[in-house]
Amino acid sequence: MNNTLVYLHSHASDSLRKLANHEHVIRFINQLEANPQTVGDYRQPDPRGRMIEVKLLGRQAVLFFSDPYANIVKVLDIRHVEAR
Repeated sequence: MNNTLVYLHSHASDSLRKLANHEHVIRFINQLEANPQTVGDYRQPDPRGRMIEVKLLGRQAVLFFSDPYANIVKVLDIRHVEAR
């Protein structure tokens, strides 16, 4: 049994509510709960030195990090990404 909690920051929650097609993002968030060691497509350190994972899902980027000691995954933001 996995006791990992996935926490959505208010920015991420607001962005998720605004998405017209959010099923793929919700599936990914559920995947984070099932597998908290999930890695993103890119990584970037935050000012505290934590590695922020960036997962690209179509035109959305999900920014999150895992805290294995607290048994939590925090979804910090969901951003719209433009193609280049």
